[in-house]
Amino acid sequence: MEDCLVYFFTGFLDAGKTSFIQSWIGDGSFQDKRVLIILTEEGEVELPPEEKAPCKAMKIVTAETEEVTRAFTYILDAKFKPDVVLIEWNGSVSPSAFFDVVDVPDRWMLCAAICIVDASTYNDYYRNMQTMFADYYRFCDNVIFNRVDPEVNNIPKLRGSVKSLNPGMNLSFFGMDGNMIDIGNYLPYNLDDDPCVIAPDDFGLFYTDALDNVKRYNGKRITVTGQATLMKEHRDQAFVLQRQAYTCCANDIGMISMLCLYKVRGGFPAGKWLSVTGKIGFFRDDSQGNPVAIPCLQVENFHLTDKPKNEIIYFS
Repeated sequence: MEDCLVYFFTGFLDAGKTSFIQSWIGDGSFQDKRVLIILTEEGEVELPPEEKAPCKAMKIVTAETEEVTRAFTYILDAKFKPDVVLIEWNGSVSPSAFFDVVDVPDRWMLCAAICIVDASTYNDYYRNMQTMFADYYRFCDNVIFNRVDPEVNNIPKLRGSVKSLNPGMNLSFFGMDGNMIDIGNYLPYNLDDDPCVIAPDDFGLFYTDALDNVKRYNGKRITVTGQATLMKEHRDQAFVLQRQAYTCCANDIGMISMLCLYKVRGGFPAGKWLSVTGKIGFFRDDSQGNPVAIPCLQVENFHLTDKPKNEIIYFS
């Protein structure tokens, strides 16, 4: 039997998970497929009746998350022989309860794990439930911000709050009209400036956006502020510009580090705050499994500067 493609959706209630699945089915993506939909929560939006869905066949199964077990998935696979499985996971239950616990049939191949986020309520949810979002971003490979209002939502900060936890995450932003938004139109700095001066509070936004937009940043001259650190592994060929960032919750502070290529000489001001100007390049990092293009800086000049008013970066 051929592989069965699995798409996993999570996110809080009313974030738009069912609507996304509904639109995906409605656009004819699965018109020649046998589709199995597993719903583990009941939202306000209803899927089309099984007999009217634009699919070869569609079956909707409702279950509690604790009912989704190895036996459950094997029974469904044998009974319906699906080509595609769409799982709408209850957002109040960690995705780990599925990915770390449930042993699905061998032919079920995960194509995407998608977190749907309602941007209109994100700041409040993120502030109070950061650990849950950290779980979403750890297990998912795609985040879709839904109902984004560029006049209200700080799009670069939305991106930064995700990228600080999962640099390789794919992100999409959809406006109130349902159309996709180009984040490049909403940066708090102008990359056409030469050099482009990145404000100290925007260091994290710049770094996380650069992770996802190599072409936008490669070769651009910037000025950026951070604390200089020397690493043994770089010998005298580079230093690291660092900023502390809240990556999950108030007690979870991580470090964002940017490699600065520079011939280090005696008297280098290690540990000091520097304003550094240089040209952006990228190097490949395979340490997390999937290759990621990491921004670095070919240093032209630097000078001592004052410590920023806000030493620790926030992403929301």
